[in-house]
Amino acid sequence: MRRVGYWLSEKKKKRLNFEDQISTFRNAGIELVKLDIDRSLEPQGPFDLILHKCTLLMVDAEDGDEQSIKAINNIKEYIRSHPDCLLVDSFESIEKLIDRHEQYKLLLQCNLLKSESVVYTPTFVELSTKDVDTNKKKLKEAEVKYPCVCKPIVAHGSSASHKMAIIFNEEGLNDIQPPCVAQTFHNHNAVLYKVFAIGETHHIVERPSIKNFSSMDQSTIFFDSNDVSKPNCANYLTELDKEDLLHTPMTPDHQVLRDLAKAVRRELKMELFGIDVIIDCDTKKYAVIDINAFPGYEGVDNFMEILCDLLNSLMDKNDKVKIQNERLSRKRSESSETGEAKKPKLRNGNSELQPAVCFETNPDSHEGDMLLPWKQPINGLLEH
Repeated sequence: MRRVGYWLSEKKKKRLNFEDQISTFRNAGIELVKLDIDRSLEPQGPFDLILHKCTLLMVDAEDGDEQSIKAINNIKEYIRSHPDCLLVDSFESIEKLIDRHEQYKLLLQCNLLKSESVVYTPTFVELSTKDVDTNKKKLKEAEVKYPCVCKPIVAHGSSASHKMAIIFNEEGLNDIQPPCVAQTFHNHNAVLYKVFAIGETHHIVERPSIKNFSSMDQSTIFFDSNDVSKPNCANYLTELDKEDLLHTPMTPDHQVLRDLAKAVRRELKMELFGIDVIIDCDTKKYAVIDINAFPGYEGVDNFMEILCDLLNSLMDKNDKVKIQNERLSRKRSESSETGEAKKPKLRNGNSELQPAVCFETNPDSHEGDMLLPWKQPINGLLEH
């Protein structure tokens, strides 16, 4: 029986019904252990893998909260002391998503979003002051157009990260709350696509989103993204105007979304994440507007079973690395005894800043095909 330690916020545990899933994990050969990260993990171990969502703690630690710093360090110290223990996902990878500006810059590095790709991220710029003239200049230089969405710079960890505003004109720049990121708004017929990644498995769910707007002079619209993108939510901002109802619904190319998930996974070196994608009404291109670490996975059937499969797969791969390391260690010892100067280097099992799994040179070599029925949560899962 493998031992997996986990830490999730109370809200996250309730949303996933995590503590009622112990039997599911046990049936998969996993002993699930709730971590007390306020004290050393050493006497709570040993662990083969640690599963966590510490985004709020990471944000608070960055702000200097001593208890959060201690909790994060307790996890890091255990990983340092036990390099064979996997961490899903690494703090280094998650840190890239917490700052929205850094997240969007990272997206620009994905090969899929370069050149003439049908996938892109809307123009964006970081705004750190309320000075209207400064912000007008920054928006112009970054080619951010009106209307634009202003989002808090911190993308995860608190309810404040979901408080946003749609700015329609220069007058609206008086309403921004820095630090934030201004991102060009693109009409997308009030439909958002959630691309959930669980390792190499992808699951696509359709969600409501903000309705279409034209470049018009109107007051700033403030909203909470949780109120406009949750399943079955009802909000005036998600109700299309009559003229927009005549548009033919757009059907996404699931191959594009699958390729996107693979590209982001390679760039982030993460196992558990979600991508928010919209399709531009005019260009029909796919715009990536946010990436979330360890999302809620609402609409993903049998999530816990899939998660167990992922964790076992990661631990299987890690066991193979351990065996290879032991062989290299023996060869090193034998070489030392025979007087050979050159010694083979051991592979790293894991560290606090390493991803949970070593990605193959060609991670797409075992990809399968996927057929997706549309206009409903997709129940067919893509196994790679």
